[in-house]
Amino acid sequence: MINDIREVITSVNVENGVTLVTVFNLPNNSESIADIFNCLAEKGVNVDMISLNPSSGVRQTVSFSASDGDLSDILSTLGFLKNSYRDLRIDVNTNNCKLTFAGDAMRERYGVAAFVFSSLGERNISVKLITTSETKISCLINESDYSEACDLIDKTFGIKIL
Repeated sequence: MINDIREVITSVNVENGVTLVTVFNLPNNSESIADIFNCLAEKGVNVDMISLNPSSGVRQTVSFSASDGDLSDILSTLGFLKNSYRDLRIDVNTNNCKLTFAGDAMRERYGVAAFVFSSLGERNISVKLITTSETKISCLINESDYSEACDLIDKTFGIKIL
């Protein structure tokens, strides 16, 4: 299976200096999510990974990633939004690394995600956030696991990360 997966995953991209933001207790509607991302866009914050957790009644949770360099704008934006959404709770985690595994053949091959997560798990690399498309799997990990992740990518996929 490993050789088959090596043919399916044709590139791996690594991005350092990523902040993970999780916003809890948002009203369960699209307007509240739009408010967050509209305000961030007005500040020029480039949001990357977005994950909406299933709602639990009247509240929902959304997580997203952005550059560590945008932390000040993110915090001021979310602080401002607390005026409109008083129950908002925010968790911010900086110094992360995003791994993106990609390949056009992923859309037709089962087991790719299982292989990626098993490979990370074998190296005790914890995943904080996952987003996918038909041809990509992006995982946010601690930047302290960067060297271990690069070694994994080299040994498993034959791709050297500089």
